[in-house]
Amino acid sequence: MRNFSIEFKWAAIATLAALVWMFVVKSLGFHSVEKIRFEVLLEILFNFILILFYWLGIRQKKKEFYNGIITWQKAFLSGLVMCILITFFYPMIQYITFNQVTPEFMDTLTQAIVTQTNIPLEEAQKNATFDIFLRNGVTNNLSFGVVIIAVVSYFQQTKDKELLKKNATQKAEVVKVKKNKTKRKTY
Repeated sequence: MRNFSIEFKWAAIATLAALVWMFVVKSLGFHSVEKIRFEVLLEILFNFILILFYWLGIRQKKKEFYNGIITWQKAFLSGLVMCILITFFYPMIQYITFNQVTPEFMDTLTQAIVTQTNIPLEEAQKNATFDIFLRNGVTNNLSFGVVIIAVVSYFQQTKDKELLKKNATQKAEVVKVKKNKTKRKTY
């Protein structure tokens, strides 16, 4: 677990940033009936902030854990761990948002759907539930995260192939030593 402390740190920072983002969005009035339609756009904007967190996390892992030399696979694994941790924390963010920050969000969303579209109330209530938001958020976090960390890993990887080969040959080999079990004769 100690090997993933950097990833955990950046996932925690991203979680806190998401909570702050929700407070800012609500304080700017985007959880009202008139502006709630911009919620999807605001989620997309927050994804750009997540790209920054993935970039910074993989960069720190490269510098501090791999001594400035990282392959695409190691960078991708580091980013994937961050993505999974962020996705794991996502239900907590949703719960706090919809129960503490804006408890009336689903009712407001239902009202906005009914008044701004031709969707009947029953259909709007089916589409504006915590479960649907949670499911969509988890799948969006995973799918977006995997694509983004693949791209970020490409740019963070060490491009100098000779440096990678040199680093691989300098690593100490681990050799298992077999203990020779000889039977002692007793006289």
